[in-house]
Formats: sequence, structure tokens, C-alpha cells
Amino acid sequence: STAPTACSLGTVQPAAGQSSCVKCEAGSFQDEGGQLLCLSCTRGYYCGEGATSGLPCPSGRYQNEGLSVMTSALDCIGCPAGAFCSTGAAEPTDCSPGTVQPLIEQGSCDKCDAGNYQEESGQTACVTCTPGGFCLEGAVAPTLCAPGSYSPATGNDAGSDCDACVAGEYNGEIGRASCRERV
Repeated sequence: STAPTACSLGTVQPAAGQSSCVKCEAGSFQDEGGQLLCLSCTRGYYCGEGATSGLPCPSGRYQNEGLSVMTSALDCIGCPAGAFCSTGAAEPTDCSPGTVQPLIEQGSCDKCDAGNYQEESGQTACVTCTPGGFCLEGAVAPTLCAPGSYSPATGNDAGSDCDACVAGEYNGEIGRASCRERV
């Protein structure tokens, strides 16, 4: 051929005067034709030999920092419990307060059910709502019963679970498990 042919996607011609194109090495890619250099694979992605683009680690898995080159989805590491890994994750993300993840290799965290809460991040289980309050779905802490009301039960999931003090009793504080007799 008298006219030069540009290298195709996934290949490069790194040296002038070279008669053939070479595939990008594993761990790199080239998404444009006629280029001189391959690009490094993005964190959270893997690139096989001759890749035209990086492919993301699947949901529930993330970048294996122990490998210098990731060439397949099998090279991605499973996300730990207490965290989630979205598609293409470079590292796990801890579940936020009010959410948990008891399982490994998950792409999202679950809200605490009503009647439970979780005040810390990166947790695998919710805590049962304490007496003197109630917990809505996804609660980061119990909502305390208002003054003049109380609740001796655990696991309350609505404000209606706080009962009003009866005649002859009082409660001037929030979050009480009982009322006191008036003296």
C-alpha cells in the first residue's frame, strides 16, 4: 500500500516507520484509531489485551489493588459486608448511618426497617429501637417521645406508640419509658 493505514481501535503504532500496529497490552486500552500510545485502564475497570475501552468491575465488586493489571471481571474483589460497591467501584463505600449491609458482594445498602435504627456507618445490622422512643424506616437514632408521653416497649415504629400520661401522672421530659405519679 502506498498510503499509510491508521491503526485501528485497541492498537497503536508507537514508533515512526513501523510497518504494523501492535495491540495495547493488558491493563491499557485505546479508544481512537491512529494513535501512538495506549491509555492506562481507569481504576475500578479492567482491560484485556487489545482493549478498545475499559470494562467496569460489576456491581458488588471493586478494584483489586494487589494486582498491577486487571484483565477480567474475575480480577475484581468482592465488596465486604457493611459496605457497597456500585458498578465500576475503585473501592468499597461504607453504608451510611440508617443503612446496613449484612452480605458480601452487594451493590447497595438496605435501610433499617421501621422499629430499628443505626447511628454508625459501615455496619452489618440495625439496632432495635429503645424504650422512650420510636424509629421510622432508615432512622439514624430513635425519635424520643414528647413530654407528657412515654413508651416502655422496644421496637416502636411510629409516634403513635408513645402513650399519653394518664390523670394523676406527669412526665416533663422527652424520651421517657414511664410516667410518674404526681405528689
